[in-house]
Amino acid sequence: MSLLALALLATVGVATLVSIDRAATSVRMVEHTFHVIASLHDYNAAMRAAESAARGFRLTTSPTMRAEFHRHEDRIARQLEVLSGLVADNPSQVARLRQVRELTSQRLSFSRRLIEDAELGNATPGTLSAGARAMARIDVLQQDMLDAEQALLAQRRAQSATQARVLVAFIAGGTLLSLLTLALLLRGLQREAQRSRQLERETRDAAGALEHSLAELAQVSEQRGALARYASLLQSCQDLEEAFRVTGKVVAELVPGIGGRCYLLRASQDLAESAIAFGAPVVPSEDVMQPAQCWALRRGRPYLVADIGNGIACEHIQAERAAAHSWSLCVPLSAQGSALGLLHVNGGPDRDPTQAQLLVESIAEQLGLALVNLQLRESLRMQSLRDPLTGLFNRRYLDESLQREVSRCQRRGLPLAVLMIDIDHFKSFNDGNGHAAGDALLAAIAQALQANVRAEDLACRYGGEEFTAVLIEATAEDASLRAEQIRKAIAATTVQHLRHTLGPCTASIGLAMLSPDALTPSALLERADAALYRAKAEGRNRVVDASVVAA
Repeated sequence: MSLLALALLATVGVATLVSIDRAATSVRMVEHTFHVIASLHDYNAAMRAAESAARGFRLTTSPTMRAEFHRHEDRIARQLEVLSGLVADNPSQVARLRQVRELTSQRLSFSRRLIEDAELGNATPGTLSAGARAMARIDVLQQDMLDAEQALLAQRRAQSATQARVLVAFIAGGTLLSLLTLALLLRGLQREAQRSRQLERETRDAAGALEHSLAELAQVSEQRGALARYASLLQSCQDLEEAFRVTGKVVAELVPGIGGRCYLLRASQDLAESAIAFGAPVVPSEDVMQPAQCWALRRGRPYLVADIGNGIACEHIQAERAAAHSWSLCVPLSAQGSALGLLHVNGGPDRDPTQAQLLVESIAEQLGLALVNLQLRESLRMQSLRDPLTGLFNRRYLDESLQREVSRCQRRGLPLAVLMIDIDHFKSFNDGNGHAAGDALLAAIAQALQANVRAEDLACRYGGEEFTAVLIEATAEDASLRAEQIRKAIAATTVQHLRHTLGPCTASIGLAMLSPDALTPSALLERADAALYRAKAEGRNRVVDASVVAA
C-alpha cells in the first residue's frame, strides 16, 4: 500500500510538475500573444501618425510636419522589425506580415510623393486614392493578424484552464491516498500556487500597463487630430476675432481646467491688448500691458513659472491674487521673425504645466502663422477699398456700403443723407499748376472732408475731383449744416507746393435725403448729382438741397 501510495505520489508529483510546466508555458505564450497585439497597435498608431503628418504638411507645408512624418517612418520600421521577431514561429502570420511590409512601403512611398507634390504645389488626386487603397489593404491584413492572435489567446487560455483542472484532480487523488503524502504535496503545491499567482499578477500588471499605454497613445492621437482640425479652422477664419475665438475653444478642449488670455501687439509694438479671455483663470492678468512686462516677450521664447508663489512671475500677472501653488505659462506669438502677440495660460496644482506646455506651444505656433496671414489679408482688403491718393474709401466701397446703409435705414425708419462734392474749376487749377499740385490739393481736401464727418459716416472719393459723403442717420437739417461746414473747410484749404502756397479752391455740393422718391442707392446718388449740377449752374461754391431742386 505504501508502495502504491509512493507510486501514486510520484505519479501525482510528476503529473503536477508537468502540468505546472505547461501552465508556465501557456502563460508565456499568452504574454507573447499580448506582445504581438501591442506591437500591432503600436504599428497602427505609427501609420496613423505618419498619415496625419503627411496630410498636415500637404495642408500647411510646415517643415515641422515633414520632420514629424520622417520620425514616424523610422518608428514604423522599428515596429515591423519587432513584429518580425515576435511572429517568426507562426508561418501564417509571417506571410501576412510580409504583405503588410510591402503595402507599408507602398503607402509610405505615396505619402512621400504627397509631400513632394505639396512642396511643388501640384494636385495629387491619383496619389491620394492609391494611398487610401493601400491603407485599406493594410487595415484588412492587420485585422487578420489581430484576429489570429486573439484566437491563439483564447486557445492558450483554454489550455491553461484545462491543465489547471487536471492539476487539481491529481492533487485531490494524492490527498485521499496518504496524509503524509498529502502534507508533502500540499507544501509543494502551495509553493507552485504562489508562483502561479505571481505569474498571474505579473500578467495582469502587464495587461494593465498595455492598456495604459494604449490609452495614452489614443490621447496623443486625439490631441494631434484636434491640432490638425485647429490648423484647418485657422486657415478658414475670416478675421482676427474669429481666429482668437477658435483658439480659446481649442485650448479649453485640449487642456481642460486652465484659463488665460490672447494678447495682440499694436502696430507700434508699444502695447499688447487682450483680444480674448478663455477658460477659468486662477491667476489674474492685465487687459493691457507693455511688452517689457512679460518675460516671454522680452526673451522671445516661452516662459513657465511652475509655482507663482515661489517663482519670478511676469509683471502683467497679479501674483498677489493668484491661487496657492498655481502656475503660469506665457508663449510669444510670432511668425517670420516678427512678434505679433502673446498666448498666456495658467492653472492650479491639479494640472501639470509641463504637459500643457507642449500643447500650448503647438497652438501658439499655428496661431502665429494664422495671424500673419489674416493681417496680410486685411491689409490687402483695405488697400482694395481705399483710394491710394486721398486715403478715403473708393467707389467700390461706396457701392457696397451705401446699399447696406440704405437697407438698414429703410428697415428701421431712420434718415440718411448723401453729399456729392465737386471741386470748382479744378481742371484749370490742374492745368495751371501741374498734376502734382492737383494731387496735393485733392489730398488736402480729402483731409478736410474727413475731419468734418463723424467716425460712423463714410467719406469717399467718387472719381477725379468728385467726392461723396454718406451721413448716417443725419436729419435734413443736420445734413445741411454739415454740408455747409464741409464747403467752408474746403474753401479754406491751401497746400504748399514747390515753396508756393496754392489754393484755396471752392466746392459745389449737392445734398439728397433718403425719401420715397429716392429709395435705392442709384436713385439717391442721381438726386445728389442733380443737386450738384444745380449748384454749379447757380454759380458754384454753394450747397443745394435736392428737395429744393425738386420743388
